[in-house]
Amino acid sequence: MQSGCMVLGIIEMCAAGLLIFLAYLIKYKKRVEIIAGYDERTCKDKDGLANWIGGSLLVTGLICLLLAIIATLMPNHTDQMMIAFGVIILLWAIIANIGGKKFKV
Repeated sequence: MQSGCMVLGIIEMCAAGLLIFLAYLIKYKKRVEIIAGYDERTCKDKDGLANWIGGSLLVTGLICLLLAIIATLMPNHTDQMMIAFGVIILLWAIIANIGGKKFKV
């Protein structure tokens, strides 16, 4: 059972790392075209959108990384960490979508 928790923690860390990498591309490299649903014709502030989506994704990735580390170090709480991981991702999607609307024309 211990090795299964370790594998799960590694998978969560990889997912969190991907979120952090995408946040870096969006926030600091201004690669807004990788945002789902982005349309340059309807975006009034490309930099503001990049900062909002990239920043919120960065926070989400860091929280998920912390949860993955906790899940790896505390294998008895893996189920709770997986649920928290999913809830954090869902909340980020909702918050980012609502906040991103202020950058549309």
